[in-house]
Amino acid sequence: MAKIPIHIITGFLGSGKTTFLAQLLQKQNHKNIALIVNELGQISLDDSIINASYIQEKTLILNAGCMCCNKRSDLVDKLRELLNVYEKKNEILERIIIETTGLANPAPIVFTLLSDTFLCNHFNLVNIITCIDALNGISHIDENEEAYNQILSSDCILITKTDLNPHTTPLKEKINSIHQGIDIFEKENFNFSMLSSIKHQSENFQNSKLEQNLHNQNIQSLSLSFDEALDWSVFSIWLSMLLHQYGSQILRVKGLLDIGEDFLVNINGVGHLIYPPSHIKKTKQQNSSHLVFIAKNLDLQKVLASLQGFLNPNSNESS
Repeated sequence: MAKIPIHIITGFLGSGKTTFLAQLLQKQNHKNIALIVNELGQISLDDSIINASYIQEKTLILNAGCMCCNKRSDLVDKLRELLNVYEKKNEILERIIIETTGLANPAPIVFTLLSDTFLCNHFNLVNIITCIDALNGISHIDENEEAYNQILSSDCILITKTDLNPHTTPLKEKINSIHQGIDIFEKENFNFSMLSSIKHQSENFQNSKLEQNLHNQNIQSLSLSFDEALDWSVFSIWLSMLLHQYGSQILRVKGLLDIGEDFLVNINGVGHLIYPPSHIKKTKQQNSSHLVFIAKNLDLQKVLASLQGFLNPNSNESS
């Protein structure tokens, strides 16, 4: 049985993501699409706006506060409930969209989807899309550190309110300085069919052996390349130990790894959560390993030294 795709739509306060969702879904009433809206507070205004152009019975509300602060069982129960509703109607649920509220970090939702056996067998997290408005986006990024987490967790950025500020180049440059190579679209250029085309992508790696950029006082990135194939068993043990120790400080991990096979291993993670690795057929242009870490309050040079020590255990021995 094919897994049901899930998309997470998040965004800054006032980013216009609810209006975007309403416009995105208004022509999809014939589709078997479920929308889980998480609205903070007892009265869900977001739900009212979306239901103006969407089927009410397919909209579920989590009213127990921010989804990321709820017990994980809330989301598990809602997704189980969705499956039961569609099965009783003898209908096929084609996809689910989860809208988070405000500056909510999507990582706990990702953890719920990846850690629950039942959900893993029935659902597939396809992508995380963050809405940023063209009018106040830069100030939101500068004033809210959580905005960094949203951008780093995302697979795509959607710029809204370009009618109020069509000059989006500075905002795009700001976003790229935080998450280099991420897909960025303006809302008017985004359509429903693109939901499935945006995947968990690896970084647009550069060929330099080491590139480190200071995004702000606390957040740094480290980009590595390796010419020789990596030992997958050794690397996976090292990565597991690293994330266990520093998962709360590591905001993003991305990599395309050559492990000596006819395919590359694509790894992608948020915090201590690593998505199931996928395989990409190796080409002549892709014959080395590339790895990117983005971390907060963590000395990435020590991370590099640790990795080198694991991959070359004899290099530190005294002559």
